Amino acid sequence: MITESLIRKKFVHETITEGINEIFSKQQSVLSSSGIEVRTGRLQSLIGSRRFDRQISDGRYQVQISLYPHLRFLDMSYRLHTGKQRKKRRERYALYNKVVWGVLFRDVFPELRYGFTDEVRQQLRQDLQHALQPK
Repeated sequence: MITESLIRKKFVHETITEGINEIFSKQQSVLSSSGIEVRTGRLQSLIGSRRFDRQISDGRYQVQISLYPHLRFLDMSYRLHTGKQRKKRRERYALYNKVVWGVLFRDVFPELRYGFTDEVRQQLRQDLQHALQPK
């Protein structure tokens, strides 16, 4: 039985998964083109693995992404380094704040708020019915 809550959960799941995959792909492209010195390779392997956990319970959808702690600080500007060359170099390191919040606020949140239309409901219902039909 395909219910409205199942269709809603499927829509939320697909939207958030697409957003997270977009975050990882943007981080990977910035990492490869920014010229960050590779020492151990842990940051590249973590971004390349695209590992995240999802939990759906009682109408709540929770996503947990494992991050390398140093990743959060790569795109921050520091007061001690105010030269133009340093600032330009830091702008290329947009790995966390600009990418994560940009994708969330520009793509994922508006899609969750306004994207669940009747057409989307009917398409998801058809997809679920097609998946549940025995072959």
